[in-house]
Amino acid sequence: MIPDAGDLIRFLRIHQEWSNQQHYQADDNLLLQLIKVWPSNELEPRIWACLHIGPYGLIARVLMVLGRKLAILLRSDVFETQGQIYRKQFQLSFGREATEDELIFIRADQGNPLLKLREMIRKNYDLIFFIDGQLGAGPASKGWVPVRLHRSELLLREGIAALSFWTKVPIRTAIMTIIDGQITLRLGEDVRYVNSKSDYQPALQYILDLVGKLAVEELIQWECLPTVFEHELLGQLERMPLQSFWLPFDIQGEGRLFDLATGRSVVIGSIEFQTTSQKFIEMWLNV
Repeated sequence: MIPDAGDLIRFLRIHQEWSNQQHYQADDNLLLQLIKVWPSNELEPRIWACLHIGPYGLIARVLMVLGRKLAILLRSDVFETQGQIYRKQFQLSFGREATEDELIFIRADQGNPLLKLREMIRKNYDLIFFIDGQLGAGPASKGWVPVRLHRSELLLREGIAALSFWTKVPIRTAIMTIIDGQITLRLGEDVRYVNSKSDYQPALQYILDLVGKLAVEELIQWECLPTVFEHELLGQLERMPLQSFWLPFDIQGEGRLFDLATGRSVVIGSIEFQTTSQKFIEMWLNV
């Protein structure tokens, strides 16, 4: 996807700046942009397939502003933090706390979340799934579906497809990215109905195909991109004859060395990071 090796450092810098920014900023300008491009014909409850790409929290906020009842699936390890974020977004929009008739959260790893989500659909809630929350790699097993992205094979949980099958409510994919302060919204060209278990894999592949259309500048806004990259490299390292070339990067306050030849990265201590960074600066100035 990167046209020239000389672009590598530029894209790594963009990725670093994106990773280090403060997420979930309350940006009314971006919200207004999103409302303008949001389809006005989405009137029935939907199962929204989302990913941790770009300012993804705005997807929930725009649905709130449009008056939709909303149920969000979250893992327990992010439940308290992200739950508070979405509650704050509701309060920013309406000047009051959300009630359970307007906004509810389902823990992905407690009880049977799909049964709870099915009940929410019956009560006319829109559902938001972040389907990359348990992205994996390796042999497919029960509950996982293999998909392809840029010649990489990944595994996604089948829960969203199963829920669509059980409820007959379609899946709609929504991906947002931001370049130079401007929102780009990508929606699946049509809603995706899951009519049988044989539709599980095509439905999930359809979602990842939309990710595959992102430009490099947009794809590096995906929080899961390093995981995807490292999974792909596991089977390729022995075939890579390139000499290692390590660059120091600060990723959200954590010092790391990134190898341009293999894509591997390692965490190093703060003193080692400062020393390595200074040597790199001196080398760069002498080129």
